[in-house]
Amino acid sequence: MENKKVTTMEDIISIVLRAGVLLSIIVICAGLFLHIVLKLSAGSLIIKTGLYILFLTPFARLVVSLLMFLIEKDLIYFAITLSIILIIIGSNLLVSINF
Repeated sequence: MENKKVTTMEDIISIVLRAGVLLSIIVICAGLFLHIVLKLSAGSLIIKTGLYILFLTPFARLVVSLLMFLIEKDLIYFAITLSIILIIIGSNLLVSINF
């Protein structure tokens, strides 16, 4: 039973990571097409959006893991994952306030 839970969790995380990378590739390619072929300046903004999606994909993995640990009532790993998420959010807020 435990092995099936681990497999399911790994499958869900794998789907999230693959979807994030695939979505970022699609968005970046669309931005490149708009920027290079159609010569639209909005293409560079779309490329940046694709890069942000790619950067946020590991963060989405953390959020999914957090929810999975909560569903499984694994409070130790829930607390560790929540701490990591709060550290990431807090550090980004501190950087944006100081600069």
